[in-house]
Amino acid sequence: MLPIHTIEPAYHPKNKMGFLIDWLLTLKCNYDCSYCPIGPAGHDNSTQHPPIEKCVKMLEQMYQYTDVMMQNKKIQFKDAILNVYGGEALYHPNIEEILLETTKQFKPYENNWRLKRRITTNATASEKKWQTVCEHIEGVTFSYHSQGSEKMKTLFKKNIDHVLKIKKEYDIIVCVFPDQRYWQDCLDFLEYCKQNKLNARPKLLDGPLGLYNQKHIKDLAPYLKDDSIGTEIKQDVSIDNQTRGCCGGRALCTNRNIKEYATMVPREPGFEGWYCSANHFFLHANSVYGEYYTNKDCRVKLEQTRGSIATIDTMPEYISYIKQNLLSNTLPIMRCVQKVCLCGTCAPKSMHKENLKNIMKIYNEEVVAKQ
Repeated sequence: MLPIHTIEPAYHPKNKMGFLIDWLLTLKCNYDCSYCPIGPAGHDNSTQHPPIEKCVKMLEQMYQYTDVMMQNKKIQFKDAILNVYGGEALYHPNIEEILLETTKQFKPYENNWRLKRRITTNATASEKKWQTVCEHIEGVTFSYHSQGSEKMKTLFKKNIDHVLKIKKEYDIIVCVFPDQRYWQDCLDFLEYCKQNKLNARPKLLDGPLGLYNQKHIKDLAPYLKDDSIGTEIKQDVSIDNQTRGCCGGRALCTNRNIKEYATMVPREPGFEGWYCSANHFFLHANSVYGEYYTNKDCRVKLEQTRGSIATIDTMPEYISYIKQNLLSNTLPIMRCVQKVCLCGTCAPKSMHKENLKNIMKIYNEEVVAKQ
């Protein structure tokens, strides 16, 4: 196999790359799964819910930034997804009012670009609350956790039924925890989804708890879309150190071969020094700390460091900076400073700047990309 030097998403209308506004609304959660870290990458019940005023101000800024980023995109790629999550977004006491604001604040931009709102959730809300939430979103990513109580799991299935009834877009992510106490429950739920023809897929957990052996992979084989995964994964080695897929399940192509694709790509290439377009496709907002990042885990900045690109106080200045770049017909691209791609695997990237520039012509009107 040739060394990988370029990664891009497979080209399919159902999986086209839009602009993802990833909004961490709160760190509080009504679950406490052992594989979910305490902090911004997971949940933290010691924190407070951000006040609604702060959330609305950040929502306004997210839409303003997205409007700027949409200016040079071709019409077919002027699609944004606002993904609201946590912690657990439904746990925020003002979630209904906040979702109402996502409708209200979008009015000035509705002729400039298209918006779909989604919520990533464990879906353990009351019937009345869930119905209200569903009125102000276009899609749901259900997240199934084997460590939840039976009452929570029953409510989870009931709320899936409601989404099916009202015909909302949805997908189901089953966090498959390789712990013998919970493994069978994961398989049982995957089988439940298969028997009921639900759009579900297993998520192999990264990190120290994500240790899988060949039996695990064999058990998952009927539910994995990519048959090659089972032969590629090494036994008892963290998935995080071996392979990575698109968080949305999008198929990926390597080395500009768009006729062949896989759902996972190996870690071996290393990404330090690669040219990356993650800033063209992602914005991550953390309402708990009032900070913005290129995306949730990557956090690489244009100046080849890691950290927040702006805060709630400095975001207007950052938006103005990006807007000035667009007016001068330039749009900066990033150079990665990491050995592995922590997020944004689906964002086109390459060791070769010319490859990335050519790929970006698919998405953008002609611009002069600069380092």
